[in-house]
Formats: sequence, structure tokens, C-alpha cells
Amino acid sequence: MTLFLRTELHKNTARDGGVYLGALFFCCNDDYVQWILRTCPQYYEASSLYKQRDFLFFLAWAYALPTWILKIPITLVEVCIWVCMTHYVVGFDAVSGR
Repeated sequence: MTLFLRTELHKNTARDGGVYLGALFFCCNDDYVQWILRTCPQYYEASSLYKQRDFLFFLAWAYALPTWILKIPITLVEVCIWVCMTHYVVGFDAVSGR
């Protein structure tokens, strides 16, 4: 993110638009990588969930719900950091308050 370290971006020329598109491209790529990193472990856990279902152990939601609930605070912290980095560091919004 230090590549985009600016407090104010101008919005007058095509080059300024390229800076915004570069930041948008970076954000989309980062979201895609994060999605891959979060979904791959779920595929490895699926086999154990199917085994537990076949042996009539606990239901799958009994294992999935606690992990999903525990991930909510982590996700909120990640969102706050991401919003601060993209809006204030990149310069989408130069003012931190309204």
C-alpha cells in the first residue's frame, strides 16, 4: 500500500484516473486472493464432515456454526483496516470525518 501513499489525489487528467484504476485493480486482485485462501481449507474439511454425517455423529452445522461465529470479529477488524487503507491512504476520501 505504500505505493499509493498520498493524502490527496487529483481528479483532473487521464493519468489521475489511471491511479484510481490501479488501486481498484489491486483491491480486486487482493479480494480474489483472500477468497482463495479462505475457501481452500473448507474443501479439506468437507471430507471429515461427510464422514461424520455418514456415521450419524453431529450434524455439519454443529461444526460450521461456531467457526463461522468466531470469524465475525476477525472479519470486522480486517474490513476496518481495509477501509482505512483504501479510503485514507490511497486518497479516495481525503477527509477522515464528515
